[in-house]
Amino acid sequence: MNRMSTALAVSLTMLPLAVSGSIPATAAAPPGTHPPRASSVAATGREREIARILSVLDRRTADPGVRRRAADKLVTLSDNQIRLIASLSERVSDNGAGPAAGIALLLITALLILS
Repeated sequence: MNRMSTALAVSLTMLPLAVSGSIPATAAAPPGTHPPRASSVAATGREREIARILSVLDRRTADPGVRRRAADKLVTLSDNQIRLIASLSERVSDNGAGPAAGIALLLITALLILS
């Protein structure tokens, strides 16, 4: 009971600081600076995922034209499709030459062709 009352007291003490912006994580940006826009953050995340997908395809395919065609196709896909293919490419990277990696690469190829 004593531990719970201590946790409650600490929480109630920190609440006014968080609301007022005194805690750095909740404080507003200094005047003259602008926080990054959500669209620019999403774009950099998308570019990072596309780069990860292309690096997996580079390691797993022998044809150099595959990267160019895949890059052209990836730009046209939606964010959800990019996230799906990026998660599959992580599976390929993690499992190396195992059967799960082969299946994930097959799914990546099918999604690129059929999307």
